[in-house]
Amino acid sequence: MSAARRSRAVVTIVGASGQVGLATRGRLARERVQVRPLGRADDLASAVKDADVVVHLAGTLLPRRPNTYQAANRDTVAATCAALADSSARRVIFLSFPGAAAGSANPYLRYKGEAEQLLLGTGIPAVILRCAHIYGPPERPGPTVSALLAGRRGVVRVLGPGTQRYAWVALEDVAEILARVIVDRATPEGVFGLAGPRAYPLDELVRHINPGQVRIRHLPGWAARLAGHVVPALPWPLTDIMLRDCLPADDAQDAAGLLGVRLHELDEIWPPAGQPDRA
Repeated sequence: MSAARRSRAVVTIVGASGQVGLATRGRLARERVQVRPLGRADDLASAVKDADVVVHLAGTLLPRRPNTYQAANRDTVAATCAALADSSARRVIFLSFPGAAAGSANPYLRYKGEAEQLLLGTGIPAVILRCAHIYGPPERPGPTVSALLAGRRGVVRVLGPGTQRYAWVALEDVAEILARVIVDRATPEGVFGLAGPRAYPLDELVRHINPGQVRIRHLPGWAARLAGHVVPALPWPLTDIMLRDCLPADDAQDAAGLLGVRLHELDEIWPPAGQPDRA
């Protein structure tokens, strides 16, 4: 059936089972679209062939063996681009990261940058969102914030001095912006920044999300980088990213401002530790 005869647009989501994928699928339930979540066992070419919009959310900062940074963050996009060549897609959307650049020494940023170039070269209008670190609500904090929650001993281990600043963006806002880009065909193509309304020093966020007296133990940057070469759970591309500031890109238009989305403050999603949840 042609796209013109369908009553609802078909949206294929690659990486639909992840944190952002699940939130986006929930937000799209309010729209007149047919969401086609792509699982690992699904055929990519078939899932993309008659799609109106393809959303690529797959990728990771912590690939598990035998997966690699290249396979997770570039090769999956290359496969999507190959499928797009024989599809009816009118738009492709990609979740990238601030600092993505094909010439970066950091493999994560390099392969994200190469993935952006691949998508921009398909000839299909592409919207690339360079999204800062994401946090979910207390009941679904997500992997990055979960690593900053104290265990039974009340201790949080932080890479670096804790003064590095992250412009955390709420999962709810990421899903809202993705939904608007999916539904609104007037959104221009190009590369856009997506970051929260305020940047927090990492230690400040740790104290905000943990109740009571939390002890923060810092791993100096030099030690974190060294550990990144010998500890599988801390690969050096990840430690390098976590030691950097994560702020809005100066060279990318603000996606939230363009789409008129009011970004949530941290307190609205995650009340300070010890205070009641939002109504």
